[in-house]
Amino acid sequence: MPEGHQLRWSGRQRGDCVFALVDEEAEKAAQSPPVPAVDVPESVGRPHRLVRATRKALGRSRTVVDTRGKPEVIPLYLSRPLVDRALRIMHSLLTEAENRGHAVESRTDLDHGDAVHTVAIVIHGRAFPLALTERTTKVPHEPTAQEIRRQQRGPWTRPPTDDEKFDRRLAIGAPVRSRYEHAFSYSDGARWTLESRLGRLLQKLEHLAAEAERQQREREKELREAEQRHRWYAAIAQAREQQVERHRAKVLTEQVRAWQQALEIRSFCHAARARVGDAPIPADEVEWLEWAEGYAARTDPLCSTLRTPPDPPANREALHELLKGNPHTYPWPFDAQDHWILPETDPADQHL
Repeated sequence: MPEGHQLRWSGRQRGDCVFALVDEEAEKAAQSPPVPAVDVPESVGRPHRLVRATRKALGRSRTVVDTRGKPEVIPLYLSRPLVDRALRIMHSLLTEAENRGHAVESRTDLDHGDAVHTVAIVIHGRAFPLALTERTTKVPHEPTAQEIRRQQRGPWTRPPTDDEKFDRRLAIGAPVRSRYEHAFSYSDGARWTLESRLGRLLQKLEHLAAEAERQQREREKELREAEQRHRWYAAIAQAREQQVERHRAKVLTEQVRAWQQALEIRSFCHAARARVGDAPIPADEVEWLEWAEGYAARTDPLCSTLRTPPDPPANREALHELLKGNPHTYPWPFDAQDHWILPETDPADQHL
């Protein structure tokens, strides 16, 4: 066997027996690193500040603890015997989060006008709310004496068939009705405890924060690209306006020049006829003056109906000088008939 390799085989029960030579170092390098565990002590000497605040807010209930509606505390909903364990779990989780450089803070938000109090771990500016509850199971409902009397007075009334009973399994995750409700949640299982899942919970939150940051960068990149496309198409439109303006100004200037030339030719012909007075004009001169007057009529733009000249072609080559940029950066917005055909689904129109 080569050093650092291992021989493995499969197919002994049926089919071919396949042997494989495995590079142990490469296999270890390809494996994901183990998830760092979060230790939960049996007792806490200096509890986290939110744990201390929660202990003060527990109240005197001996059966059920519910702090979900109280500000500046950890949201708990569980049976009284599990309070100590729940607070030790939250102390370890929140302390480890702060040791990793994350922030822990209590928040109060509004939901349809009602105040909602949460405790959140903030990673890269993104808050992930947490609530620790005890899971429940359904048990048959035992009617109370009041329910029995009510049913005797009104046989049509029916008491509930099931009740929710705490089953001593703790669960931690996003609160119900939050936007992260189904994004992260861990609880006691048949083969593990919630304490052993705290490292996975923090890793999940870090992955969610990293993914949210990546998506935000992509959105910002898309917005920047959309802005660049918008500016590029705006530059194309401006260059087209300048091109049409210059072309029309050139045609108008040529018409004015032709009109002035026609006036001068007519004045010249009139002066030529007037210089001889009543004397007959030679035939050659008459022929030349008649041609000159005809030429003035043909070149005078006012001798025909004035119309807006057709626009010049709107291709890349024609607008390259006015564009002052690469005309091939994005799809050209003009068709073969020089019509603007900017796509309706272009991101530049969606974001701006």
